[in-house]
Amino acid sequence: MSASIQWGELPVGVREAIEERTGPVTGSVLGGAGFRTGMRLILHTETGDVFVKGIGPDGGDIERSDLELGAELAPFVPASPSLSFKGEADGWVFTGWQAVEGRQASMKPGSDDVPLMVGLLAELGQIEAPEIPGLRTAGTDWGGEDPTLSGGHMLVHTDPHGGNFIVQPDWTWMIDLGHAVRGPGWLTSARFILYLMRAGWTAAEAEAAVMDVPAWARADPEQVTAHAVSGAETWYRANNQYPVPQVWHDIIREWAAHRSLSG
Repeated sequence: MSASIQWGELPVGVREAIEERTGPVTGSVLGGAGFRTGMRLILHTETGDVFVKGIGPDGGDIERSDLELGAELAPFVPASPSLSFKGEADGWVFTGWQAVEGRQASMKPGSDDVPLMVGLLAELGQIEAPEIPGLRTAGTDWGGEDPTLSGGHMLVHTDPHGGNFIVQPDWTWMIDLGHAVRGPGWLTSARFILYLMRAGWTAAEAEAAVMDVPAWARADPEQVTAHAVSGAETWYRANNQYPVPQVWHDIIREWAAHRSLSG
């Protein structure tokens, strides 16, 4: 997980470009966490706080396209904070967002946050993927081929862990849409199940937790099982660039075994 650059460490040209959009910045704090963005800052301005994330000159094409994709998709997802601006300067690309206060959601067994997240999965499962350049299909996510995911046309969040949900007393946000793909509506729930298992749920408990997601409840069990089995080899195609801890391979195999016995 990369550390964010501080506001004062940014090139002058980048700070000026951001302040052209926000007005004078009176202070800043580090905001959020992530692997792929070199700048994640909450900027204090005279008109309110703004969350800014960006990629520096050393960032790769994938990181830049993910940043752009998240900005393009935000208007289509009611649970996403709103995009305020996009820009670039001195080799940096950046996006500015509505700053939302809250805490990271807990995925531990028994957490009251899980039903809140499941509610957002239900909403997302009804959103058709818009025609936006850079939105990959689920069947080729991570650069691999998974025939069990062909043909889906819904918007899928491929990384629905607790850190990508912000919980407030009366609202829950879904963030980091740069990891979205076009695919079957049940796929977000499938990824969510794996994160629940990582947090301590059994495969059966995790599947039961998402039964209120219509897209999951409607899914063809044979297709889901085929995906779980093939996922033992293909789910994390990013392994070539971002080595996957052994625990994830174990979880994927456990889910595949559960599906093979019960699905």
